[in-house]
Amino acid sequence: MRKQMKKPLFIAAFAALLLIISASIFAVLPPKYLSVKNFKQCLGTKNMGTWSAWCMPATKPATCPDNSWKELNKLTGRDRLSNC
Repeated sequence: MRKQMKKPLFIAAFAALLLIISASIFAVLPPKYLSVKNFKQCLGTKNMGTWSAWCMPATKPATCPDNSWKELNKLTGRDRLSNC
């Protein structure tokens, strides 16, 4: 009888552990451009209908610090901002 009671408890504990592990695997990290100092001075915005998105202008805005522009242009893959 004791084995029958332990099995559901084990299954519940195992399911909870899987949930914790999967939640940490699929956690969303903030975009890398947010860590670039003065990024707002360097980026433009795109109207996406009901919301606006940051975008990368073709040329460096006058108010954008050189180091920030260089860091933003080094971003690749999913971290790279789309062009304005």
